[in-house]
Amino acid sequence: MSSWLPYLEFATALAAECSAYAVSQFGLHPARRKRDGTLVTATDLAIDRMIADRLAVTYPTHHVLSEEQTTSYDPGADFTWVIDPVDGTTNFARGMPVWGVSVALLQHGQPVAGVVDFPMVQERFTTAAGAGAWRNGERIYTANNDLADDELLMMRCTRTDKLFDVRLPLKARIYGSAAYHLCKVADGSALAGIEATPKVWDLAAAYLLVVEAGGLATTWQRAPIFPLAAERKDYATESTPIFVAANQAIQDALFASVTRRAA
Repeated sequence: MSSWLPYLEFATALAAECSAYAVSQFGLHPARRKRDGTLVTATDLAIDRMIADRLAVTYPTHHVLSEEQTTSYDPGADFTWVIDPVDGTTNFARGMPVWGVSVALLQHGQPVAGVVDFPMVQERFTTAAGAGAWRNGERIYTANNDLADDELLMMRCTRTDKLFDVRLPLKARIYGSAAYHLCKVADGSALAGIEATPKVWDLAAAYLLVVEAGGLATTWQRAPIFPLAAERKDYATESTPIFVAANQAIQDALFASVTRRAA
């Protein structure tokens, strides 16, 4: 049994509480644009504070890396919680149902437990290192299907087409949440995913889900995504294009069929 399960139980309960709050606020607050051009709502900020306050009480020696507060990673920390209070804020702000709360625990920069809760579509994904990946309490695995025009490729947004020339027979689907896209590769719904501009809080929990489900996730240059860099870094300005695949054959086909567009 994974030694990380107690942390996962804590994270799951916390994400469920925050998701319930987000549902109660859905459609009530307008979004405003941050300096980096992304949207934020009062719900994002409230959930971020809720999680940070709970962590300060339960795990006072742990660090926090969050989209809305502490965006700098401290490589000297043994444990770091990576928080995205609402992954898919644009969806949340515009009344679309695909958005979720993401909570992940890193040890020395490597994800070891994570949960992504999507309450409006009633899907909760949980994982811990060595314990597999789960959706609503049922074990999930990536697909072993071959490339075909009735299989799916998940893409976060139109920025993917601006950065990459994608020549695959797969049908593209855009749901507006990087974490949800990775989760759909993890549960076998899609064979692959390309995220052009994700941030670390979009990925931490969902990355571990993909890996524990049997999939692969690397940067577009086939470099590892985790562990995080061994130097202090502000991840608010750090985006890393990533490729996610259900298995090795799909990953090889993905890299053979996608090229980066000239700037």
